[in-house]
Amino acid sequence: EVIYPPVPVHKYSQLAEPEDYYLIVSRLRPYKRVDLAIRAFNKLGMPLRIIGSGEQEAELRSLAGPNITFLGNVSDEVKVQQLARCRALIFPQEEDFGITAVEALASGRPVIAYDAGGVREIVVNGVTGKLFPEQSWQALADAVIRFRYEQYDPLKAQASVAKFSVTTFEQVWEKMISKVTEHTQV
Repeated sequence: EVIYPPVPVHKYSQLAEPEDYYLIVSRLRPYKRVDLAIRAFNKLGMPLRIIGSGEQEAELRSLAGPNITFLGNVSDEVKVQQLARCRALIFPQEEDFGITAVEALASGRPVIAYDAGGVREIVVNGVTGKLFPEQSWQALADAVIRFRYEQYDPLKAQASVAKFSVTTFEQVWEKMISKVTEHTQV
């Protein structure tokens, strides 16, 4: 049985009209593959905002065109606002889970993600986001071109992440502890 990490999804429940930008929220490290997103959005000429910092920041800034904005580290309040107003969260990396993807869906926003790892348990392709099959800037760019944010229902996105809430985590954890203690009592 899988016990997902708790995500305070209630923090992200404020729905807003999307603005004309896509968003990445990430540490700027090589395995996060922010470089793929920068290359894709450079080719597309579409607005991309990047929240986060890290050892790869200078290199990524040098790759970025004028349509890409680095916001650095921001407050939780700004992160919540940015997630609520983006067209979609861009998630080009492979992760064991993907808390940021859950936060985006809790904000009612779809996720465009690389189809690998834990994001497969978070994003339902065509319902709560779009998965792309290859970890390349070309595959990401193709997914963004084919993506239509108007086709995604913010309420379905929010409902899809209830299983990752702190309340659900606590309930599942308590059940698991009860099972273990029942089996260990003599």
